[in-house]
Amino acid sequence: MGHDKQGLEMTGTGAAIAAYDRAVDSLLRMQPEVVVHSVAALAEDADCVMARVLQAYLGLMSSEAAESRAGAARVAGAVGRTAREQAHLEVVAVWLGGDWHKAARLLDAILAEDPMDSLALSVGHQLDFLLGDAANLKGRPSRALAAWPTGHDHRGFILGMQAFGLGETGDYDRAQAAGHDALAAHGEDVWAIHALAHVHEMRGEPEAGLSLLDGQRANWDANNFLKVHTSWHAAIFALDLGDPDRALEVYDAAVFNAQSRGIAMEMLDGTSLLWRLHLDGVEAGPRWAVLAEAWAGKPTEPWYVFNDLHAIMALIAAGRQAEAEAVLARLEAFAQGPNLPRSNHLAVASAGLAVARGLIAYGRGDFEASVAALAPVRHQLAIFGGSHAQRDVWQRTLLVAAEKAGAKAFAHQLARERLDLRPTSAWARSKLALSR
Repeated sequence: MGHDKQGLEMTGTGAAIAAYDRAVDSLLRMQPEVVVHSVAALAEDADCVMARVLQAYLGLMSSEAAESRAGAARVAGAVGRTAREQAHLEVVAVWLGGDWHKAARLLDAILAEDPMDSLALSVGHQLDFLLGDAANLKGRPSRALAAWPTGHDHRGFILGMQAFGLGETGDYDRAQAAGHDALAAHGEDVWAIHALAHVHEMRGEPEAGLSLLDGQRANWDANNFLKVHTSWHAAIFALDLGDPDRALEVYDAAVFNAQSRGIAMEMLDGTSLLWRLHLDGVEAGPRWAVLAEAWAGKPTEPWYVFNDLHAIMALIAAGRQAEAEAVLARLEAFAQGPNLPRSNHLAVASAGLAVARGLIAYGRGDFEASVAALAPVRHQLAIFGGSHAQRDVWQRTLLVAAEKAGAKAFAHQLARERLDLRPTSAWARSKLALSR
């Protein structure tokens, strides 16, 4: 028994705990070395429960069923010797069981006892993101910050989390301030850079967004878990500036290519970018076929509807409408199943199914049906996770479907709403002109 870097009691030898501390530090930095260090911790002491918990969380945060189960298997037979270890083991079990919302609450309870539990903070923040819980994306790090000394090495990373949460709740000035404070503490904090990129995206400032990413390239364009997603932001900014060629160049170089790992988190970005181009009538060539094949190779079990919706878009754009409709059929059957404490069931039934139907109708060319499905849930999309920037792909789909359906008044309303939020948006301005 010993104590981690934050002074929290945990099971393990001194060497195992030191390796665990390095693993948590790597997680906060979004570095893949988190895996190496967690393995090293268990090599030092196979009974280091928190190292096993960390590995379980890595699988669960993937948002994929197989990886989640494989990760959770890492804690099989583990016995927590402290209340904190027992609490983390319960989070893993509940999350794997499908009640992601309860898992988030349990992590909050851990933080109420130990606000300096860096692992609970980092994992909880990512779970809030998967759940689309903007309030807790801001609240979780904000509540914990008071317990962290100003000079503590991890405090800057928590400011980066707070910056992202502030941005997701529309508090952009404070988000920028927190993001810059985080970067002052750790210039390599890719989550803080990402948070600032989101602020520019939501304000409709693509030039400023590209300037930020270009100026910070040395800090984010490296071997980290956010490299692909940050590249996606660069491509989105280029697209908003009316430069689809640059967006495709970024796609090929850094978003999805032959070297991509085929993980859902990266495939989401590739699909989301190409679908925006698809809506604008920009041909993506063979890229869709490759991406659709990657999605088709994923397990068909409904696990996280946010992923399923991107699979549907890729299959539609690749001309595989029947396979896209098979995904919808699986979601419809899932929605009719027993309403257990499954967060994905709630997400599918409340908004995910409507979006899936809207996408399928769009793929069929039935734009009136697409609008009819998408419009009623356009303000409820956060229920199935992601950020405002990511979910905007379905807001754009609704606007384009309204145009194609001849619903000029509704298209005008949607374009006007976009301009109110992003006054400098060239895309929104063009859509407003078309709807007149």
